[in-house]
Amino acid sequence: MPKFSEPQLIAGNVLTMDPDRPRAEAIAVAAGRLLAVGTLAEVAAALPPGTPVHTPGGAAIIPGLIDSHLHMQWAGLKLLHLLGEPAGDEALPLERALAALDAEQPHWQGPDPTLEQRLTGLRMVQPVLHALGIVAVVDPAVVPAELAAYVEAHRRGELTVRVVAMPHPDLDHGAAAAIAQLDGIGARTGLGDEMLRLGGVKVYFDGVGKDGSALRREPWPGHEDEAGGRGHQRVSEAEFEALAAWCARERWSLGVHVVGGGGIDAVLAAFARIDAETPIRELGFTLIHAYLEPSPANMELAGALGVLVAAQPAIHWWNGTNLEARIGPAARAANPIRSWLQAGVAVGGGSDGPYFPLDPRLGLWQARTRVVRDEEAPHEPGLGLDAEQALALYTTGAAAVSLAAERRGALAPGLAADWAALSVDPLSDAAALREAAVVETAVGGTVVHSNPIGDPA
Repeated sequence: MPKFSEPQLIAGNVLTMDPDRPRAEAIAVAAGRLLAVGTLAEVAAALPPGTPVHTPGGAAIIPGLIDSHLHMQWAGLKLLHLLGEPAGDEALPLERALAALDAEQPHWQGPDPTLEQRLTGLRMVQPVLHALGIVAVVDPAVVPAELAAYVEAHRRGELTVRVVAMPHPDLDHGAAAAIAQLDGIGARTGLGDEMLRLGGVKVYFDGVGKDGSALRREPWPGHEDEAGGRGHQRVSEAEFEALAAWCARERWSLGVHVVGGGGIDAVLAAFARIDAETPIRELGFTLIHAYLEPSPANMELAGALGVLVAAQPAIHWWNGTNLEARIGPAARAANPIRSWLQAGVAVGGGSDGPYFPLDPRLGLWQARTRVVRDEEAPHEPGLGLDAEQALALYTTGAAAVSLAAERRGALAPGLAADWAALSVDPLSDAAALREAAVVETAVGGTVVHSNPIGDPA
């Protein structure tokens, strides 16, 4: 597949996601970056005479998609576990891979995977992601064995998806032990290069919505008389604040798994107290999930502090009916991405795959329609995003949550030459997105997926 190390003109219907120039006819690429974006004449004028023209085809060229919450190694291991090691170099058929990834089975069984098994899984899953237009991911809970596998894949030249790896310290023995573990890394958020970089620290504050363990402000129905009836708080507020304050002082970013309104209240209150001593706005502190009963006050405070949100439309699609059965009609307002955006909070889209479907076509469609699994009527359709907002979730918004807003997420001069060419215009009918084909995906000017229209995926 071509690598455009020398200047090249890429022509098509370009949706840049750059507010200064939302649409273009062409982009100029060289040495992994975008040199110019504009009309064919403008881009050609910025290049040497006779520069080759590449036309991917399809209906639109968009920035390469970013999944801001994908356990990529777990997804690769699930493919290896369910499908076995591939016999040759040929990529898995997309539909077969997605069926395996969506299967309600464990991502791995047996002894801990070896380094070579992890690397095999990465070789299996990355072409699947590229076939979906994905160029980068945030892996949101990376333990040492996973980080070692990413480092080795990068060393071997086998990392084709850009990875932001979030270290996951053990808080079971308190904040002091977790801080010692992190300090022992001898690094901070941002270490690395454009293919593999350390992200923020990842911690868990509460449980999840699907089993009623997210921390609510009031008890879960049927659990009013129980000590833990509001849900499960996985770390004390004092221990959490001690770790978060250390991260702020030491210039680590921090991503917090928090789902329920009670948990969101506590996390943001801690952030506000920390911010009064050590400003956090430039650190990219992030609420991960934050989909169950966030309040307007939460959103206002997050906006004031510069806190980000990593949201996953696939969770709402998968779990909306179950949540409504648990707490009633209030669940229909779950995952109010539009409200977060209206409060001035940057939101990045993702999947939480392989626990939930990782196909971004589903995420783009669900964010617009708010349809949930097994139901025809959407949940609070007024909270649905417009087409451009939905696309921003997986481009500029996800780049912000990836702590890479200045490097990727849009097609603008100086940014990474990451693009995806689609068979449909993603700003058109939402229903068409579910069946869209990715014609071409490029990472840093290297084409990593090519599927001319009419060929099988």
